[in-house]
Amino acid sequence: MTATLLKSAEKTRAEEEAALADVPEQAEPLFKTTERRGFKMGAVISYQSALKADYTNMIKSDFNSITASNEFKAYSLLNQNESMRAENGMPVMNYSQADTIAKFAQQNGIGIRGHVLVWDAYMPVWFFKEGYRNDSAFVDSATMKKRLEYYINEVVSHFETEFPGVVYCWDVVNEAVADGINECNEYDERRIRTLRSGTPNYFYEVIGPDYVELSFKYAREATARVNPNIKLFYNDYNTFYSPKREAIGKLIESINKEEKLCDGVGMQGYVGGYGQQDGCMNPNDIKLFADAIRFYGEKGLEVHVTELALRNYDQSQAKKHEDFYEDFFRMLADSNATNNYLTSVSIWGLTDNPTLPRSDYSYKMNGPYCGIYNYNLKKKAEFYRIIKAMQ
Repeated sequence: MTATLLKSAEKTRAEEEAALADVPEQAEPLFKTTERRGFKMGAVISYQSALKADYTNMIKSDFNSITASNEFKAYSLLNQNESMRAENGMPVMNYSQADTIAKFAQQNGIGIRGHVLVWDAYMPVWFFKEGYRNDSAFVDSATMKKRLEYYINEVVSHFETEFPGVVYCWDVVNEAVADGINECNEYDERRIRTLRSGTPNYFYEVIGPDYVELSFKYAREATARVNPNIKLFYNDYNTFYSPKREAIGKLIESINKEEKLCDGVGMQGYVGGYGQQDGCMNPNDIKLFADAIRFYGEKGLEVHVTELALRNYDQSQAKKHEDFYEDFFRMLADSNATNNYLTSVSIWGLTDNPTLPRSDYSYKMNGPYCGIYNYNLKKKAEFYRIIKAMQ
């Protein structure tokens, strides 16, 4: 190691030790501490990380909920070749990687947020076509509804049959509300997305504008058959900004118009500037988040913070990030002081990763210094600041 690198490493260790000097000791698992404030403590996991003992030991020590990053999504489960050969004409799934995660959760008494049944992003177009072939015509709406209903029922039933009680909720539909009227029908007060960055939403195109409501209907019927205790959520980003917040409210009113099909809202917690330090750690975002929790809660909905990443792109802002983390979690605790709207918090910006290039998706979504653990899975001051906020 060169003298420069050695000096840098010594400085980093000194800063970490200084940051940890004024934090409370950890007397119990983190999830036990947050449970007293009314919410589960969750973390993200992937198939790859589920095979790494250091990562799974970290999860087992302090979390009682996990969310698969991609493995429970339709584009990960669907098997095109087997679907093409299916005699009943219905889609076929490959659960091998998802089952690895579910087995880990089952063996360690950890709950799973099922994420997600219906999402237009990255969805294979062949799923909507005749014979599941890339070059064929799109099926009609009636056929697509049968496929969607079958898919939702099969997936929900699979995990409940193979891993009873492990999946405690499902994000039924993800990110269906557009950010602006350029990606939806301007007369639709629900702002159901018709486009995503220029790509059509094929659920909308082939099934119709009621595909969200239908998805919740199919999911409720599926859970009623296997486990009525499974909660159903709508999940989205920018849930704490107007006018998207109000559009989500209108959408859930539509879903629950005839019967309560949607139990709650998953608020993706990407907080701060996207891919840049400007806009990060803004105290007003904490206020907006608190207002949104109350907004959804007063509609009779549970609230989950589902993909928390309190962004930080600048290592020199570590102290500010620690303070922001504590303030954010104090807000979450205070939100449950009178009304227990918030029942689960899941961190996706879990670990620092300073090696990420600026072009990397995770760099932009989370920030390289967003974590409550460092790159080597050692607890940072942010971890202990959560404990402090809970006190």
